[in-house]
Amino acid sequence: MESKIFSYKADGIILTPVDDQLSISPVFDRKELLSKLKDLFHDDDYKVDDRTLDYKIKDGQLYIEGVVTKQVPAKSIGFMGGK
Repeated sequence: MESKIFSYKADGIILTPVDDQLSISPVFDRKELLSKLKDLFHDDDYKVDDRTLDYKIKDGQLYIEGVVTKQVPAKSIGFMGGK
């Protein structure tokens, strides 16, 4: 099974300081963001493995990292029976 790792920069989701101890991001829809991410790989027949998703903050910017795997068509074996 072919796999790739990825790091996706979530544009517009940047932490802004509230005070010296707290920074927050703007409101965003996590499911919508993941849907966009999955659509990026759909054309290449890769599927995002949801179990590997990791949310990282680098220099105040949100990144989503994880693994995608190549979708291989299932092979079916047919059995014919008769009397």
